[in-house]
Amino acid sequence: MSPYVETVRLEVDVEDCGAVRLMDGDGDAVGDVVGSVALVTVWKVMAELAIMYQHGRGIPFTVTVADHDPGADLDGYEEIVEIDFTSTTGEVSLLGWCMDWDDTELRRLPALPAGPGLYRLRYHVRSTIEEHLYTDGNHHYLQIWPAQPSPPVVVKEGEWIAHENAGAGRDMETPAL
Repeated sequence: MSPYVETVRLEVDVEDCGAVRLMDGDGDAVGDVVGSVALVTVWKVMAELAIMYQHGRGIPFTVTVADHDPGADLDGYEEIVEIDFTSTTGEVSLLGWCMDWDDTELRRLPALPAGPGLYRLRYHVRSTIEEHLYTDGNHHYLQIWPAQPSPPVVVKEGEWIAHENAGAGRDMETPAL
């Protein structure tokens, strides 16, 4: 049996928040924060992923859903973090923050390969502080795969995480949102 990997490239519209949300199921009952690492905060049924854009339409985002760890892209991105995420439904979507809920803005992702359960999120960000925010290219890459519980970790710290940590006097596992 060959490993399962599905990668989708999509665009999200972001409204004045600098974040994209990974929603489990319908996203009801967000609940309390259950974990955080620089650039990502996880609630009961949602993960908030910091993005470099305050707002914009058609922001490129790539997501890989796999049944195994697909490996970090250490050469292609300046910032990489990992954190656990529990899916109660096995179905997830991306949504740019919307002041009013709009189902047409929801970007459904491939079904999670192990159904409901614990997954690892590895979030990659490119072109952070010094580059112009609206340059071409894919600046946000999320990987999702089933995993055993692990602590949040900064895999690769770039200027954004270092800047946020220095400016706020935070350690690397405190969210910079």
